[in-house]
Amino acid sequence: MSRHLKLLRNSGLVEEGRDEFDSRVRIYRLRNEPMTALKAWLEATETLWTRQLLAFKTHLKTKR
Repeated sequence: MSRHLKLLRNSGLVEEGRDEFDSRVRIYRLRNEPMTALKAWLEATETLWTRQLLAFKTHLKTKR
C-alpha cells in the first residue's frame, strides 16, 4: 500500500499531510488540479470514440 501511495504522491495526484497529534499518521488527499485535467482528457477521449464508433456503425449499415 505504501508503494502505491508513494507513486501517487510522486506523480502529484495526491498530497500528504500529517496528523497534528500523532506524527505517525499520514493523511492523503486527492489534488483537484490533476483530477480536473484527467476528467477533461477522459471526456475528450469519450467524445472521440463515440464519434468514431457511430461513423463505423453508419458505414456498416450502408454496406448491407
